[in-house]
Amino acid sequence: MSLFFDNFKRTILKKDRVRNSLCFLRAIYFCKIKKSIKDYNEISEHTWKNTLPSNKRVVFNEKINLPKHPSAKRIFNVGKSLSGSKAKWLINAITSKHDYQKFKQIKILSIGPRSEGEIFLLYAYGFEMENISAIDLFSYSPLIELGDMHKLNFENESFDIVILGWCLAYSNNKKKVISEVRRVLKEKGSIIIGHTFQKKTDEEIIKERGYLVGSPYSKIKDKEDLQKLLSNEKFEEFYSKKINSSVNSRIVYGATKRY
Repeated sequence: MSLFFDNFKRTILKKDRVRNSLCFLRAIYFCKIKKSIKDYNEISEHTWKNTLPSNKRVVFNEKINLPKHPSAKRIFNVGKSLSGSKAKWLINAITSKHDYQKFKQIKILSIGPRSEGEIFLLYAYGFEMENISAIDLFSYSPLIELGDMHKLNFENESFDIVILGWCLAYSNNKKKVISEVRRVLKEKGSIIIGHTFQKKTDEEIIKERGYLVGSPYSKIKDKEDLQKLLSNEKFEEFYSKKINSSVNSRIVYGATKRY
């Protein structure tokens, strides 16, 4: 019976609307009622200055000293889009290398998930909650630890997979991030990166948003830049897929730790 309910929970959590509704209600509970949202107090100098407030307000837009977002939708200052659906692209990269039937034994770290959506999505696709770790510069959830991707608070070779979904752009020192990920990955472990190649100039972004969202330092402008960054830290590509739109071009990239 317990196996039936576990499979049922995983099945319904694959649905974006169900997962988003759950994450939204939990965010209201933790942010508005319990007031448990906290910031990391030891943010690295390698982190771009606007990273924390820019990402925090995606979940909870209170006491944020940034220009108003042009298109964000919220209720009670809580963001309405918390499903983490883009992580499905990252999961596709994972399944291209790892057997989904073994997901329950795999230890995985999510860096910069913002909300619980990405965590519940990983659970929905077969990972066990006790094997899923997550860190961010802020947290309202017991499922997300406070931490900085430039100095991961984990032992060497702790994880089989580390995912960075659209957070590498906030680093002033991307080499440091990849080096830390390599340290906490097991032998032949996988790094999965979601990244956007921004078509707009810094000036255009500032004009549109009122501030520079991502770091202007060591920008990754194309796949070759990303490939070189990973190769220099002794990673070997196993997956690459571009996802284009009229606004920008995204890539999901997977690489294996090698010696």
